[in-house]
Formats: sequence, C-alpha cells, structure tokens
Amino acid sequence: MKAVLACIALLAATTSANVVFDLSSEPNGQGIQKSWLVDRWTCHNLADDGFDKQASWAFVDSGLANGCELYEEADCAETGRSLFVAKNNSNILGPGPVNLKDYNFDKIASSFICL
Repeated sequence: MKAVLACIALLAATTSANVVFDLSSEPNGQGIQKSWLVDRWTCHNLADDGFDKQASWAFVDSGLANGCELYEEADCAETGRSLFVAKNNSNILGPGPVNLKDYNFDKIASSFICL
C-alpha cells in the first residue's frame, strides 16, 4: 500500500512540476529579460506580462519539461505558427539558448506552453 501511495504522489508531483522559461527582447539574451516559473501543460499569454510579440531569444532553463512551445497566437492557439524550444540538458546535450531570428520567429510569440 505504501508503494502505491508513493507512486501516486510521484505522479502527482511530476504532472504539476515547475519549469523555468526565459525570454529576452534581443538575441543572445540581451535587452529586456523575462523569466517565468510555470507548470507544465499550462498555457501562458505573454500579453499578461507586457511581453507580447517582443521575444527574440528563448531558453528552457530548468525543470522537468522536455521544452516549451511558443505560439504566434494568444491562448496557445494552433491556428498560427509555433516553434518548439527544446530543454538544454547539459553543456554537451541539448540545444541551449535559441535566437528566434534564426528560426524566422523573431518578435512573433504571443503565448507559450511547456511540455
């Protein structure tokens, strides 16, 4: 019974695990910088923080997510374009910071969700 309860507690902890996602208004993490501590699978609108259509750089800093998806539209609507930013797992593995201009997504993001 204890093992079952421990498994349930572990599953509950991982489903609401926090992720740190960073954006900045200029390439290479320059300009105005914003960081969010968010739960996975929860959409976040950038307009809520006055950062709508301002991101030029993105980085999934820490947490249990595989990465975060940036959306052109608010409310993580799949009607517009989107870009997945994978988590940096170490200095060797993982993509690290992403200059959004390199992916034709500069100043486009209106929302994001971490998965």
